[in-house]
Amino acid sequence: MKIILFSIGTRGDVEPFMAIAQLLKERNCDVICVFPEQYRKIVEGMGISFKGFSKEILELMNGKDMKMIFGNQGSVLKRIRILIQMAGVSLKLSKDSVALQHKIQTEENPYRILYHPKCNYSIVWGIGNPGKAILVNPTLDPLTDLRSFRGSFLNEVIRWIVSIMKAMMLKLVSKRFKNDFSGKKITVSSIKRAMLENGKTFYTISPSLFPKPASWPHNTSFVGYYERDPNMEWQPDEQLLLFIQKHKKIIFVTFGSMSNSNPKEKTRSIVEVLKRNNIPAIINISWGGLEKMDETPENVFFTNDLPYSWILPKIYAVVHHGGCGTSHAAIKNACPSLIIPHVLDQFFWEKRISKLQLGPKGLAIRKFNEKDFEIKLLDLYYNKDFKKNALMIRERMKSESDRNKLYEMIIK
Repeated sequence: MKIILFSIGTRGDVEPFMAIAQLLKERNCDVICVFPEQYRKIVEGMGISFKGFSKEILELMNGKDMKMIFGNQGSVLKRIRILIQMAGVSLKLSKDSVALQHKIQTEENPYRILYHPKCNYSIVWGIGNPGKAILVNPTLDPLTDLRSFRGSFLNEVIRWIVSIMKAMMLKLVSKRFKNDFSGKKITVSSIKRAMLENGKTFYTISPSLFPKPASWPHNTSFVGYYERDPNMEWQPDEQLLLFIQKHKKIIFVTFGSMSNSNPKEKTRSIVEVLKRNNIPAIINISWGGLEKMDETPENVFFTNDLPYSWILPKIYAVVHHGGCGTSHAAIKNACPSLIIPHVLDQFFWEKRISKLQLGPKGLAIRKFNEKDFEIKLLDLYYNKDFKKNALMIRERMKSESDRNKLYEMIIK
C-alpha cells in the first residue's frame, strides 16, 4: 500500500508528517515523503523513501528577507519592496512545486496522499481520485483557518470569499494538467466542494488543548499530537550534560525559527532576569531570534538546534514563541509555558495556554521589555498550579494519540 506525504515549511510543518510516516512504515506501508530537500537526511535516516522540493523554498521562507518581514525590521517601504521582489521568486517556486507534485502523483499512483495546506494541489488530485487525498493540518488559527469561518453571517461571507479565491488559484495552476483528469471536470465549484465538504481533514491538535468546535464540518477530525521516535544518533555536548546534572528546575528558552528586530538586546534582557533571580536556564539560539553572549553567568547555558524530544523531559518549564508544535511538545512533557508570540497562530496558542492555566499570560515580542518579562517569568517559575495543570493535561494527551486509530482513519 503506497502512501505519499507532501509538506512544505519549517520543522513545525514537517515533524507531524514525519511522525505519521514513521507510523505508516511500522505497518509495512510503502511510504514516500516529499519535503524540502533540507529534510532528506532525516527522512532517509528513518529508512523512508524521500523526494525533495527545491532547497530554495525553505531558504526563501527562512532567509534574511523573510525574517526582516516577520521581525518588523526596517521601514515599511523597505519591507514592501522586499515583498514585491520575493513575489516573483515565490511564484516560480510555487509553479515548480506544483509540477513536482503532479509528476510524483502521476508516476507513483498512490493509494493515499496526505498533504499539508501549503501543498494543496493534492485537492485537485483528490477530485480525480475521490476519497484518496487527506489534508493534514499541523497548526490552527481560528482567525484565519478556512474551516473555522462558520457561524455568523459575516464569517460565512468571509469563508465563501476565501474559498473562491483559493479555488480559482488551484484551477489556474492545474490548467496545464487538465488532460490527466479525463472524465473529471476540474472547476472552481468542484475544487471549492472538495476543500470544504468532500475531502477529509486531520488536525494534529490535542483536543485537551483545543476541542473541535461543534460548528466545524463533519469531515474534520482532531486526531491528537504525534511525535516521531527520538533520534538516538544525536549526542549532547558534555558541558550541556554537566549543566543539567548541576542544576535543578531548569528553564528552557527558545524562539524556534522566529526572528525579531533586536535579538541581541532581547537576549541580554532575558539573561539579566535569569541572573538576577538565579534561575538556571538553557537558551537555544536556533535560527537567530536569540544570540549567544560573550559573557554568560554560570546559571545560563547557550546551545544551538537542540532536539526538543531530548531536552523537554529534563527541564521544568519553557519560554517559547508559541508555535503549535512547541506548545504541544511542552505540555506533553508537563512543562508549563510562557509564550512570547511573534506572528500568526502563535497569538492563539498564547491565549489557549493562558486560559487553561498552563502558564502566565504571554508577552508579544513587539512589546517585549525586561520588567514585564521578569514578572511573568517569576510567575511561571513559582506558580505551582501551572505545573499541576500541565501534569494533568499530559495524562489526557497520552490517550488522545491513538496510533492504531489514526492508521485506520488513513486507510479506510
